[in-house]
Amino acid sequence: MSREGDDGIFTFLAGMALGMLGGGLMGILFAPKSGDELRADANAFVRSLPSRVNEEFSNPHTRTREFIDKTRYSIENQVGKVKKDRAADRMAKAKHAEEIASGYDFN
Repeated sequence: MSREGDDGIFTFLAGMALGMLGGGLMGILFAPKSGDELRADANAFVRSLPSRVNEEFSNPHTRTREFIDKTRYSIENQVGKVKKDRAADRMAKAKHAEEIASGYDFN
């Protein structure tokens, strides 16, 4: 796969990680708790986040990894179809140009 495709995957993963962080923080902020409890929970959440993110991305059986793999497979299939269609279009154009050059045209 090309570097451009890898950049898209890493951008997606970074966005997902930021979304998880933001969602977690918003959940903690809107929870009905006292200030001390909220700070303790926020501190525990932030400290556990790196290990949770590493576990999610390193385990090949997580839903995130399965989603990424399915998405990559689907994108690769679509890219393959587009490449085949472009090749067929080039062949048709070359054949048409050859017919015109030979003086034989179906139209």
